[in-house]
Amino acid sequence: MSQGNYRVAIDIGTTKVCTIIVRKRADHRVEVCGISIVPCDGMSKGMVAESASVTVAIKESVEAAAADAGVEVNAVYTGLTGSHIESKNRWANVPRSEGMRAVTDLDLSAAKKAAGAIDLPDDRRLLHVIPRSYALDGLHGVRNPLGMHTGELHIESHVITGSISKITKLHNAVFDAGVRVSSMVVEPLASADAVLTADEREEGAVLVDVGGGTSDIAVYHDGSVVHTAVIPVGGFQFSNDLSIAFAIDFESAERLKIKHGTAAPELAGMKEEITLHPTTMSQPLTISKREIGQVLKERTSELFRMIQLKLEEPHLADIPTDRIVFTGGGAKLDGFLNIAKYIFQRKVRLASPRGLDGMPEGTNDPAYSAAVGIALWGMRNLPAENHVDERKISHTSENSGTATLANKQTAGALSMIRGWLPKRDKETAGT
Repeated sequence: MSQGNYRVAIDIGTTKVCTIIVRKRADHRVEVCGISIVPCDGMSKGMVAESASVTVAIKESVEAAAADAGVEVNAVYTGLTGSHIESKNRWANVPRSEGMRAVTDLDLSAAKKAAGAIDLPDDRRLLHVIPRSYALDGLHGVRNPLGMHTGELHIESHVITGSISKITKLHNAVFDAGVRVSSMVVEPLASADAVLTADEREEGAVLVDVGGGTSDIAVYHDGSVVHTAVIPVGGFQFSNDLSIAFAIDFESAERLKIKHGTAAPELAGMKEEITLHPTTMSQPLTISKREIGQVLKERTSELFRMIQLKLEEPHLADIPTDRIVFTGGGAKLDGFLNIAKYIFQRKVRLASPRGLDGMPEGTNDPAYSAAVGIALWGMRNLPAENHVDERKISHTSENSGTATLANKQTAGALSMIRGWLPKRDKETAGT
């Protein structure tokens, strides 16, 4: 068995920390060896607000996943999101000797270096440089120029940057938990890697991952990403609206959203009544499911308007994005897709993560798309490395295909998180 193929991915969200340990088998399939989900309350809108709390949650999640896999973790891939994430597309000239000659691997390496050679403000850091296409002597749209002859070579790339201060706070929270950050992956890219099909990437699609504190957007066309953005609105804000509207504490609002929430109040019956205990009243308050739905519909509609604004960039004007793929726990709200179809007037579907073998029961769910995507992105795009101590590997085998979830702490955390997540929207796919 090749023990150097273990990778560890952490999705540090506003409501939970999910750690997944994966490895690549001899048949090149990627399987889950360990997984853990624990609550997290130290994040705000995808960014670290209270470092100590975040560190505790990370440490607990990593240790539980490591125990589940029977390994010792020493490095991780970490997801990164937040409104500080910015992106742009740019062309760059690739320096090379004069004369007509074939494009080599060295030219492609020089092309990526040229694409990332941009002047950034002191508080910005380059996160990703993703080649989109090349131009050879004025011939545009070349995806793989290797071996082709040209005098001049240009590269079009998608460049993503982030705030150094925000990145450093997240990095330190992970480091303080006792593990090294091997690389950071911007979560819109990760989620897209986990849920978009090859046809959607080619023909054009918008990926929206509605998480706990943010909604991550990635637009794909011609097989590559053309736009990424982050909106600081997620499931937390939906629950917070209910907390304010009915004067109840946040935990009660979260339970109310999960059990009775809908984004389509017109489909809810007035006779379905719920009793609440507002903090500002001495007597119980009785409301209908339709009243709950009205609050959630307003927040859903506002989120969709914000998404529309993010999609009105000039460079997207000619991109055929007639399909929107939703994922993330927040997108499972009852009626969510109904409103999306009405507002966007496009095909919509709710997507679960794909690409990993052995996901435990209850985790092959839209809420885990970012975590799965971080693992897949790292495995497919980052240099080969090992994230675990090989001397500590104890119980995995070359032919094992499933995660055991033997660790009781992990199983308990999974059960807790499942209780928070809304049921899947019955409208699973739009055409």
